[in-house]
Amino acid sequence: MVTTVQRTFLREAPEALNVVKKVNHAVLISYSRKIEGLDALSFFKSGEEKYAGNRFFWSDPEGEMTLVGLGKEITVSTDQKDAGRYRDIHEKWERLKEKAYHFHEGERRSQTPAGPLLFGGFSFDPLEERDQHWNGYQEGAFFIPSVMLTRDGEESFLTLNQWKAPSEDVQFVLAHLKSAASQILKQNVLQENEKEHPLCEGREELHLPQWFDAIRQATDDIKTGKYDKVVLARETLLTFNKPVQLHDVLCNLMSEQKTSYIFAIEENGKSFVGASPERLIKKDADKVLSTCLAGSIKRGENEQEDRMLGLELLNDEKNLIEHNIVVNMIFKAFLSNCSHVKKPDKPGLYKTKNVQHLYTPVVGKMNEESSLFHLIEQLHPTPALGGAPQHKAVEVIRNIEPLSRGWYAAPAGWIDMRGNGEFAVAIRSGLIESKEARLFAGCGIVADSDPALEYEETQMKLKPMLSALGGDTR
Repeated sequence: MVTTVQRTFLREAPEALNVVKKVNHAVLISYSRKIEGLDALSFFKSGEEKYAGNRFFWSDPEGEMTLVGLGKEITVSTDQKDAGRYRDIHEKWERLKEKAYHFHEGERRSQTPAGPLLFGGFSFDPLEERDQHWNGYQEGAFFIPSVMLTRDGEESFLTLNQWKAPSEDVQFVLAHLKSAASQILKQNVLQENEKEHPLCEGREELHLPQWFDAIRQATDDIKTGKYDKVVLARETLLTFNKPVQLHDVLCNLMSEQKTSYIFAIEENGKSFVGASPERLIKKDADKVLSTCLAGSIKRGENEQEDRMLGLELLNDEKNLIEHNIVVNMIFKAFLSNCSHVKKPDKPGLYKTKNVQHLYTPVVGKMNEESSLFHLIEQLHPTPALGGAPQHKAVEVIRNIEPLSRGWYAAPAGWIDMRGNGEFAVAIRSGLIESKEARLFAGCGIVADSDPALEYEETQMKLKPMLSALGGDTR
């Protein structure tokens, strides 16, 4: 387990320092302190030059928890092609925690994620034939940042991590981290003035005829009982007159998509970014929570139309069937890993700026022998992102969907040294590389699905990223 020194830093630190001095192998030294007035987006922007390609951003709905990581102090990854990839990451993290020492200066809430923290995600399907634009995004890839900002409610914390070689003096390393933290706080991290944004010069819907063919094939297969549901996604390629600035995209998403998880993961000169309304799993102490979102309809032009559309969705048989498939699968996974599992009898509505969804939360108390990664393994992909039965649906997607999903619709998020963390499903997302952006959107296909209506649904789901990038949302 991670050794943590906090609260009375000067009195307790020498004892931990003596422990570290006796260790004859490399260790992770983590130093954190409470701070004031550091804007998360400005902090992310400040690392653009020094940490280019090695940053992450995470903000949960309404911005209650925001994490920004700069630099990759330690990378934890796997290229295993089966469910073992979740266990591989989990075991590597557990071993790494045994070599980590966290020094915290000042008071903090016990569950605030300051100190060593892993951020990253997994691919949707490790067996798919991967297109080269996903190069650099492994089957599972996480990292501990060199510098991290945590904003938890009204409190903010700065964390610096350094991998210490056996020959290095731990007191020198810790003094260096404290000095570096002070230097960061002295810098004026300010928002830049408005500047000319890239102009969208082209929008191409890729492989659209093949996508329509896939829907028709899927509905025929479902009618003959080969499977119950499959989620089929498509992609749109945007081209710009100059490189897209990730900071600007995040600013737009934070402003426009307040009820979603805003995330970005840089890798190999690319940025995977999105605004997902869907939580896969959250763990806080022994409490775990998942969110079932399946079945959707557009927002209304006014309050009355919006309410009528919501009622239509709540009473639509196709969407209710699709939603219940997801709820039952998640509920079953919770029963095998948790006690005191609860869910509402009927779904409610979850409304984002562009879409309203059928919504059912599932909560439980996690068993001691289970972990966040264990639940991710059982839940991904839920029927909302893959279909049902789970393994058959993933196989169908692999064979007939005309795109390479990569990390689209896969788990992305964070886990801290206590095993707490949160993962969203990486939908409403895009992959940005220089002057290009690939946007992804999918929909659930059942026996009576209409290709034209499914197309309109994906158009609606593309709007958050189109708007954030300055593309045409019509």
